[in-house]
Amino acid sequence: MRNKSWQKFEDLICEYIKELDPYVRPTKGSGNKGEKQDIKTSLSLGLELKERNLKSVYNEDWLQKTIEEIPLHSQKIPVLVTRNKEGKIRVHMEWEDFWEIYKRSLGNE
Repeated sequence: MRNKSWQKFEDLICEYIKELDPYVRPTKGSGNKGEKQDIKTSLSLGLELKERNLKSVYNEDWLQKTIEEIPLHSQKIPVLVTRNKEGKIRVHMEWEDFWEIYKRSLGNE
């Protein structure tokens, strides 16, 4: 039974991603020397999730860890997803990755 707050957060993010990847799932043993990242998906995203009972949740070390866990030569984009005590979900990533995604969305590769 997945009923802890962070597990529900993982399930929520998986529900969003299911629109594009029906096989998405939370990773097994994430943070406990299990699979890397918190969400297993075929999309080109390496997702790490952090939830804290604080107004400001971002921590630079978390983004750096997310970046470092992407395998060498992988096309995955490291993305840190946070949720604060108010339930607001934020996405944190390197500017260059955001900019490339944005340009592609406009058809300006």
